[in-house]
Amino acid sequence: MDVKINLSALDTALLISAGVILLLAVLVFFLVGIHRVPKNHAIVINKAGEFYCVYDKGTHFKVPVIYQRAGVYCIAPIVKKYVANNGNHLDITYQIVDVEKYHKNRISLDDLMKRIEKENSEINSTVLSEKFSMYGLKFINVTKSLN
Repeated sequence: MDVKINLSALDTALLISAGVILLLAVLVFFLVGIHRVPKNHAIVINKAGEFYCVYDKGTHFKVPVIYQRAGVYCIAPIVKKYVANNGNHLDITYQIVDVEKYHKNRISLDDLMKRIEKENSEINSTVLSEKFSMYGLKFINVTKSLN
């Protein structure tokens, strides 16, 4: 039994078009999954809505539908201004050291400092170091600013 396939020009054009579309879809799918993480940053990746991993600097690939980017964080030392309850203007220097813990707690510096001031009558470097570490942060220093 001999089977002969006779493709017309239209059939050939449709077959080539379908192949090109499929190739473009695969290329777009691949490009969407590439993530470049800059120096001093980290990206949190979720899988099915739950924490999966942290990407540090470099280029990473993830399957776009299954894995989602949940947060981008600067892991370099950060200096933020804070006005204490006593009216002092402070420059607080800290750094994110445990991206997973920090991402799960999601606390701003203002909220963290308010909690610390509420719980402690005296705020010093030891108290700040201890409380910051509970949230994945490293306390570096605090200085009074002129504002």
